[in-house]
Amino acid sequence: MFRGYPKWFWALAAGALLLSAVPYLFALAIQPEGTLYLGVHSNFDDHAVYAAWAKQAQEGRFFFENRFTTDRQPSLTVNFYFFLVGNMARIAGLPLAMHLAKAAFGLLFLMALYRLARRLGGSELSTAIAMATAIFGAGIGWLFWRRYGLEGPTDVWQPEAFTFPSLMQNGLFCAALWLICVVWNCILDAEESWRPVLPGAAAALVLTNIHTYDMLTIAIGAAGLLMTTKRATGVWVGRSVCIALGALPAIAWFVYVRANDPVFLARSETPTFSPPFLEVVQGYLPLLALAVAAVSLWISRRAAYGLIALVGGMLLVQASADHAGNSAWLGVLGWGLLFIAGLAVCYLARTENSIYGLLFAWAVMGFIALYYPGLFQRKLAMGLSIPLGLMAGWAIAQFCSKISIRDRAPIAAVFVGAVSISSMRWVIREAQMAADNISNTTVEKIYWSEEVARMLTYFQKNTRPNDAVLAMPGVPLQDEEEIVVGIPDLNPVLTGWAGVKSWAGHWSETPDYVDRRNALTRGLYSKGSTVESAGAIIR
Repeated sequence: MFRGYPKWFWALAAGALLLSAVPYLFALAIQPEGTLYLGVHSNFDDHAVYAAWAKQAQEGRFFFENRFTTDRQPSLTVNFYFFLVGNMARIAGLPLAMHLAKAAFGLLFLMALYRLARRLGGSELSTAIAMATAIFGAGIGWLFWRRYGLEGPTDVWQPEAFTFPSLMQNGLFCAALWLICVVWNCILDAEESWRPVLPGAAAALVLTNIHTYDMLTIAIGAAGLLMTTKRATGVWVGRSVCIALGALPAIAWFVYVRANDPVFLARSETPTFSPPFLEVVQGYLPLLALAVAAVSLWISRRAAYGLIALVGGMLLVQASADHAGNSAWLGVLGWGLLFIAGLAVCYLARTENSIYGLLFAWAVMGFIALYYPGLFQRKLAMGLSIPLGLMAGWAIAQFCSKISIRDRAPIAAVFVGAVSISSMRWVIREAQMAADNISNTTVEKIYWSEEVARMLTYFQKNTRPNDAVLAMPGVPLQDEEEIVVGIPDLNPVLTGWAGVKSWAGHWSETPDYVDRRNALTRGLYSKGSTVESAGAIIR
């Protein structure tokens, strides 16, 4: 399993994983005495959801329930990733198990990414440059940097859309990226043999189970690949379809759970729309420019022009829609036309080289997937930096091949560094959160008091199946640019790491969360609360 990887790969992988851990090591080094550190800095409430699933596996459960609500539910959710993490937590505890899983699946992802990068051919330095760019490359968000909020270029705030922030944030993203690369590697290998079909189908099954939306992105990208490759044969297409069929059991279970679990249904219908397309382009701009250069060299200038026209057209369409006050700028018909346009652009890039065709199709159709007419658009950005980063790295390597051997490595490092500034700013920001003791949610802390630690211990030992907490929703306090946690939100903390249910615990997991949060505040914790209003909430 670990054979066939050069020494430079292990150095690069170790460096990337160590750098992704720097904020957490820093947080441990400055941890105040007597406090509790759970190892989470960003998107604390989402990590609490992951902890809540893993907590149930730690308790010995295979079928999970949503503990961020007291609504009745049949407990039908299955997730292989969190089942594994929860069983690891029996030995290591939840916080450490989550970080160990992140490191393990991060390494597996980098190994699968190497297999993709190696297909580009060229020297070892060329492969290393492509790898480094795909790992660390991002956009121009560092020019518009902000501590909080979901605004601006996507490389400022959307970790799953970029490789390095995904390595830094959580193991679920790392596992999903690994499986995405495994599926694509198996599809490419299936051109020559049936041998990769079974592992590819297994990867599709697990990916669909743990991060369902990624298989939709792969399906949209595969349609583009069919257009870009001149080598498509009935046998290769048939083998690829067999790989895709591996996802069917997980899809069938997803549909069954959605039809029989109203809590799961409400959760799956939480809107997560993609940001404005201009912010997406800014989030990838240097990589996109270099990718266009690569396409013009390895496929054709027509394909490069087609890619530019597609991006420009999407920007114009959205700008026109915004000017007309239409926030839902791309409906089903509009997306269908955009999908056809993407396939046409992929056809312009027809090539005998399968990896060239895959990366181009993945990038083009990946942009289009972001605006698929569903509530879960933003989730479809997972891994989009990979094809753009590999193409950008290839372009950098081609430029460096024209200069003296002595200067190639340092000049390549300058190029890679120039497109990686936002990734480095993620490291700095995560460390700053530890120093300031405030998560980017602004209502959860990095270090929790000894009192909270005692609460966790109590609930872990004494919680019964129907017990629930009604903690005060968090309150941030802002004075000009400075934000502090006025009242920390203990609901996700106690549900995630102690396993006790919460009535209003998470913006996506709790049905009617905003209404419940407001009712909880008014009925139990406001100046006008009464015995009667508190009793109504408790009932």
